[in-house]
Amino acid sequence: MALAVPGILQCTKISCLRHRSAPQSTLLSSSPQSRPSPATASSQGYSAIAGAALALAGALCRAQARHRSSTCSVQTGRASKVELHAAASSVEPDRLVRYLGGNVSVRAMCATDMVRDICSMHNCSPVTSMALGRAVMAAALLANGRDEGETLQLRIQGDGPIGSVITEASAALTCRGMVGNPAADAATVPELIGTGKNSTLRVTRTHPYWKRPYTGTTILKCGEIAEDVVHYLAMSEQTPASMGLSVEWDEDAACVKHAEGWLVTLLPGWEEGEIGAVETNIKTFARMEPSVASRPDAICQHMMRELRGTFQAEQKPTFRCKCSKSRLASAVMMLGKQEVLGILEKKEPVEAKCEWCGTTRSLTPGEIEEHLQSDEGQQQMETRSASPRQMKLKEDELKPAPEKGEADWS
Repeated sequence: MALAVPGILQCTKISCLRHRSAPQSTLLSSSPQSRPSPATASSQGYSAIAGAALALAGALCRAQARHRSSTCSVQTGRASKVELHAAASSVEPDRLVRYLGGNVSVRAMCATDMVRDICSMHNCSPVTSMALGRAVMAAALLANGRDEGETLQLRIQGDGPIGSVITEASAALTCRGMVGNPAADAATVPELIGTGKNSTLRVTRTHPYWKRPYTGTTILKCGEIAEDVVHYLAMSEQTPASMGLSVEWDEDAACVKHAEGWLVTLLPGWEEGEIGAVETNIKTFARMEPSVASRPDAICQHMMRELRGTFQAEQKPTFRCKCSKSRLASAVMMLGKQEVLGILEKKEPVEAKCEWCGTTRSLTPGEIEEHLQSDEGQQQMETRSASPRQMKLKEDELKPAPEKGEADWS
């Protein structure tokens, strides 16, 4: 028996709300450069983009985590009900597509194989698989379209039983992820993550040619990963957005059955009519018309209704871990000369288990000595660092990390 619906279960809503209170309007209003002209603003002020304010399917996520019925009724922010019904999932290859229409960009992906593999290699419980799978897809959606060579890491640190959730995705959409406690269990994903006062979501972007990484941190809003990522985009990158994430668990097969997600972002110059169109499309997502297109394309085409959106690009998300013997050798060199010589005197192999993929790597004393004699090994031992690519570049070749609000979502 498959639990939960194969559609988007956890999603946020872009809502054109008038200012209701000072804290809300300050927190969720759009950035100054993307506001409509005064002629389109109401007498009460500019419209606010409440991407992180309302959850279109929060109750449905709780139903999924509790392994309840596959047909749930969800109360939206405007008190209208949306019925979401379970449907059989079709087999979809892992694929991410991006569409652009007007000032709206939409990304949608299916990542069942990748999410299943990552969760299986960590022996995750059902609810932990849902959390880790959502986080992996969130990182992939955020990494899509970034500069070549850039890597994005998403770290969710709550006070729940799962501990930390860490996922990475490159601009080439190679992804990996891990959690502190794969066997953790809870009634819901928010309870699994924990949203105490010190719980945070941190996004770190790195690039070989940047002088330093870009890091943005926000307080966890509710523990629902899609909502918290949208909250981060609004606060740290001044980007109005909406996100949906779904991981469906097959109880009979004891593995992930289906995983998909989408991200809608508003680009500078957006108009309120575009917001209304996107909101309507999100509301009617569960009642999408049948399509001969692939699932990611069908999602983008639905979100682009009335916006004349066109296909821009596609990528294949894949799992890939960075662990290797050479990286282990570098780590050994960073222990310092005395420690390395001590290892060689004992003539014992060095072993280490990768926390990302569970692979055990080992080095023989001969391999350690060979790396020690190399120029790279000598430099690593002297500096106790991994000799990043930046050290081989001139200072004027390095570029500063992007400032807040400079992300290009088109």
